[in-house]
Amino acid sequence: MKFLKVFLNSLISGLFFSALLAVLIYDININTEFSLPFLGQITLFLMITYGSAIFIFSIIIFFIIQFISGKNIQLFYISPPFLSLSFSLIIFLFLLIFRSNYHYFHSFFSPFTENLIQFQFIALTILAFSGLIIFFTYLRKRKPGVMWVYFILFSLTMSLVIYQRTRYPSINLPEKVAHLQAKKIHKRVTLIGMKGLSFDFIIPLINEDKLPNFSWLMEEGSWGRLKSFPPTDEVILKSSLNTGKLPFNHRRISPFQYKLWNTHRKIEVVPRYIFFRQLLRAGILQIEPQQPPTYTKDIWKIFQDNHTPFLLKTNPEEKNWENPSPKSQTLFNLFYKDLNFETSDIFQKAKKAFYSDCEFELNVMEEKNQVQPQLLSFHLDGLNTVEAYFYQYSFPDLFGDIEQEELNKFSGVIERYYQFYDQIIGKHLASLKENELLVVYSPYGIEPLPLWKRFVEWMLGNAEISAYHEMAPEGVVFFYGTEVVRGEYVEKTKLIDIAPTILYYLGLHVGLDMDGIAKTSVFKEEFRAENPVPYISSYDEITIKSPQ
Repeated sequence: MKFLKVFLNSLISGLFFSALLAVLIYDININTEFSLPFLGQITLFLMITYGSAIFIFSIIIFFIIQFISGKNIQLFYISPPFLSLSFSLIIFLFLLIFRSNYHYFHSFFSPFTENLIQFQFIALTILAFSGLIIFFTYLRKRKPGVMWVYFILFSLTMSLVIYQRTRYPSINLPEKVAHLQAKKIHKRVTLIGMKGLSFDFIIPLINEDKLPNFSWLMEEGSWGRLKSFPPTDEVILKSSLNTGKLPFNHRRISPFQYKLWNTHRKIEVVPRYIFFRQLLRAGILQIEPQQPPTYTKDIWKIFQDNHTPFLLKTNPEEKNWENPSPKSQTLFNLFYKDLNFETSDIFQKAKKAFYSDCEFELNVMEEKNQVQPQLLSFHLDGLNTVEAYFYQYSFPDLFGDIEQEELNKFSGVIERYYQFYDQIIGKHLASLKENELLVVYSPYGIEPLPLWKRFVEWMLGNAEISAYHEMAPEGVVFFYGTEVVRGEYVEKTKLIDIAPTILYYLGLHVGLDMDGIAKTSVFKEEFRAENPVPYISSYDEITIKSPQ
């Protein structure tokens, strides 16, 4: 009979933990309209896994405590002391998960939403401490009324927590209220993204005279560290780069949708730090790609409406890297001739990355020469992949024992990839026009995988990974052109500053609703004096009229 009572109370505890996680899922899914039935469905879904874990853990802990105390602990079928203690401990566990997710998804929350979430956190913290105080007060005085106080407080707190989520601002598409005349643009911009660039590699290699074109950008242009934010999913960072807005403004927060087995509704984002994605392996969580809807104009839509010719190549097509062109093979032999016949799985990843980058960049240059756009944008992904797998060979002291034979083969793989990118930059420097601005950037850098993360990757079968960018370490940005200040270090540049800076350089208006700012300090004083920053309230509220 006692086991049944422990069973029921533990089951309620598991259900409560599942409900808290369901609130967290709703908190980070800012585009999902709140629905109490859907919250219940998420709770039941989570009960299968996380709720069951708490349920089993609660049973085990109860009987351990009873055994250690040597007493026969009495319980009701629904026991207020049991629940007040277990709820408090569960809340403390949840707050750790909650806070970690809050920091990771911080860019999703507007100042108003942040206040709502902080209220949730404070309310739950007060409830957790209150539960402990009331539990120990009950043990001393054995007054049932104390428990009634707790459950009244519990009901009010959970109602307020859920109410805060219902206050999330909904998506409002602005109406067109004004017109703006299209403007003839006489300048040019080339925007090159090279994911994974880090000054941890660039500066030492420049000091060794191995990156002449990166060195030129630093000496003859303006440069600095580029601050980004997690999550570092491509669709999120690309949207922030192109709009000058943080995710809570552009609302493109995931390239995927997740479907729970017990509901037809979908969510875009899943919590971190609780192995949630591993539910995919169990088949109780399904994932599918999505093209997130567009709620705000980006600079490419602005250029299109302004009738400014551009070439946007941000998503390389899949290439058959096993059959590269002769030009790609020649470049590969230039940088990796000694590893041309290396067949290890890890180097095949580097080889694939190199050929994919090389083929894509060659195609971009060919199309650029045909189209002659005023604005060109493309990005390369290969270095990011190479750093993830070969970081340990560049910094072996951070990773314990590594076989000397592997060090001899792979210690220069990342270095030579930087030299490959340096050559690409040299090519675009040589082709720059007189009135052209070159921007080279990486939205994030790279950092070594911490020990706990290495263990997790090993458990998941990814033991070769030694570096990551999930927490958005600082990237880099370089500006070069005739109007750019020479040898200037630009402080506190953000990813969201690039779009307004490009608009400013081209003489177009900067939206006041952009979270980024035009980095005018990049440009010479005389250019700034002749070109004050023109502002409009928002490009989303205007229609750009074609020239007559």
